Amino acid sequence: MKSIAFIDTNHGRGHHLTYMRGFCKTMLEAGYRVFCFYPDPDAVQNWLEERGTVSLEYFHPVKMPKLKRKEIPFFGMFPENLPGLGRLPQPIAVLARWNYAATQVRKAVETVGVEPDLVFFNWLDNYFSYYLNGTIVDRLFPYPWSGLYFRPGSLRFGDRKLPLSNVSLDHWSIAKASHCRALTLLDEDIAQTLQGQLPCPVFPFPDFTDETPAKPNCDIVRQIRDKAQGRKIIGLVGSLSKRKGLLTLMEVAQRSAEKDWFFVFAGPLSQAMFNQDFDRELNDDYLKFQSFSESQSKNCFFYLKSIPDDGTFNGVINACDLLFAAYENFQYSSNTLTKAALFQKPLVVSQGYCMDRRVQRFGMGLSIPEGDVEACIDAFDRLLETPNETSLSFDFEGYLQQHSIASLERILKTIVGDSASSSPASPALSSFHS
Repeated sequence: MKSIAFIDTNHGRGHHLTYMRGFCKTMLEAGYRVFCFYPDPDAVQNWLEERGTVSLEYFHPVKMPKLKRKEIPFFGMFPENLPGLGRLPQPIAVLARWNYAATQVRKAVETVGVEPDLVFFNWLDNYFSYYLNGTIVDRLFPYPWSGLYFRPGSLRFGDRKLPLSNVSLDHWSIAKASHCRALTLLDEDIAQTLQGQLPCPVFPFPDFTDETPAKPNCDIVRQIRDKAQGRKIIGLVGSLSKRKGLLTLMEVAQRSAEKDWFFVFAGPLSQAMFNQDFDRELNDDYLKFQSFSESQSKNCFFYLKSIPDDGTFNGVINACDLLFAAYENFQYSSNTLTKAALFQKPLVVSQGYCMDRRVQRFGMGLSIPEGDVEACIDAFDRLLETPNETSLSFDFEGYLQQHSIASLERILKTIVGDSASSSPASPALSSFHS
């Protein structure tokens, strides 16, 4: 029996938990022994039990809290040169995470008596850093590994060069480690670009979603339908932050009071996360949206906390006629596209990045200039009022095939080295570039 270990120390109800559950269920049902290293492994095990997952005797949950980044004393950075505390430099913190992971895997191996054939890091970004290479990590982490690289460093930070030289640095150089079996990315185009720059395979990874049947009669959905009163429903569903285009959709709603549209804002809103990926200086935008949500707008519905379960979440998605996903300062994949494909909902995204390319490739909606309120209103008009004039193919099924659980299983098996799934030319891999 092959064994695989999944590691993710980022705890939360968002995609981290969804992915960990999906990975574990898929590989257990594929006949693997599965280790789950997670801050709250009970949230994974209980979910697996509720869904009648087979072979749970081969499931090994391990509680693995996030490693706190240590502080060290330094001088001269505070008034009057008093000693202070500063966080460890990024490369040292990353090496500490690799060492921590190796320790946790080793303890689990000693307990279970089985060494994993592959360790897969669900959020590999935390294990990459400039100024590090694979040779260093090989010494710290002796197990074969792979992982999902969500946000490639060159997109976030730009290119870097060694000080006093013209030598380029790569955020992902650790993937050149001899123990690295493959690198996976949610962006198929960047995966293709990186393929020739690493000694290991680089695979496009499906941005799969939880397919729990939608609850059509749950309380939130009933409230939405009752208040919409037959109007077309436009939804922004999931964690609400500035980068999700929240302020743009707010202004669209304010300017569209006379239209036959109803806007749904559903998901957790916190001041701490509001400025995610933006300048984190305090500003009035959070208070502006909070005031808007309390204004009793007749064309809006607000549910500003975590949606209680997957069936309710999917019920809210299914209640919408159109999804808003015109994110700002966001160059990556979003699971909202998979939700849109699953429930066959057109959507609006921002121009220029991964989501735009996919929406165009599969004819799933329209793209607008980032933050452009007038263009957004025009896109809503075209998709809701004259959809037959958009010339869109709405190939939702094609998108789902690429971002399916079946694709996930084939790729993970390929990385582990299962002979039946080890060909890089398998449809699950090559279809991303078709």
